[in-house]
Amino acid sequence: MTRQLLSPAELQEFKTAQRLAYDATAAIEARLHEGVTEKQAAAMLEEWLRERGVRRFFHYGFAWFGDRTRFRGHVRPSNNPLNDILNPKMAHFGKQFLPTDRPLRTGDAVILDVGPIAGRAPSDMGYSCTLGEPTPEFHDARMALEPYRRVILEMVQAGATQGAIYHRIDEIIADQGYENIHSYYPGAVMAHRVGRVPGLRLPTFRMKGFSPQAIGYLSWEVLESVVRPRSHAAPIWNHESDRPCEPGLWAIEPHIGKGDIGVKFEELLVVTDDTAYWLDDDLPHVRYWAEHATTPA
Repeated sequence: MTRQLLSPAELQEFKTAQRLAYDATAAIEARLHEGVTEKQAAAMLEEWLRERGVRRFFHYGFAWFGDRTRFRGHVRPSNNPLNDILNPKMAHFGKQFLPTDRPLRTGDAVILDVGPIAGRAPSDMGYSCTLGEPTPEFHDARMALEPYRRVILEMVQAGATQGAIYHRIDEIIADQGYENIHSYYPGAVMAHRVGRVPGLRLPTFRMKGFSPQAIGYLSWEVLESVVRPRSHAAPIWNHESDRPCEPGLWAIEPHIGKGDIGVKFEELLVVTDDTAYWLDDDLPHVRYWAEHATTPA
């Protein structure tokens, strides 16, 4: 993908979109109750956003409950892209990730994930919570995510390759006793680029949870990275990525699991020619870590 430098005004648009997505998850978290299904929770996310003027989505609402938060029973991508394309579960944006009729129970882990487009700026965020008081296991898993944010930022700032960062996070996950769940995502991605999607004036519809504009954006960038690898880096960040992060916005989404619990966070990282920084530090998971820190910050 080519370098993308954003102005302060453009970054503010993306920050507004991301805040809107987090506001939506907070509102729906407060409405969760026993018996609500994943499909209903995902629809509630979209309805809340539409009531506030959102008409376009980078991706529509996803919701996972209980052991589905750790993708139990999901198929991990193989090293053979053709096999993955032909596998109905693993076809890109495959059906195994779509919300189901699974009902929510007290004590279940929950992941809400949505990508509204506000104005011209898309966002992509994921948020972990639970119905009822957090169990010790859920709390420990959510706290286990905390060092990833710091390590990822420091390594991006130091110019490490995406693959090196991915493997370092894998080491931390294993040391903590968890499983890397983002390796189940299409492309085994821990992160992906976010930028202005094309065709916002064209009709839109749902394609396995994503808009055709978003699929077109990502597919075109992947094609460009294959055709012109020297000038166009891939928009996905996985264990094989052999370049440092290019300037632009990256949606970082580490996801871990153990037992019946999966947790993640997803937020936007800004990369410039000189440095990198998180687009917004006032986010729910960051506040949670600060409130429950056992050592001084």
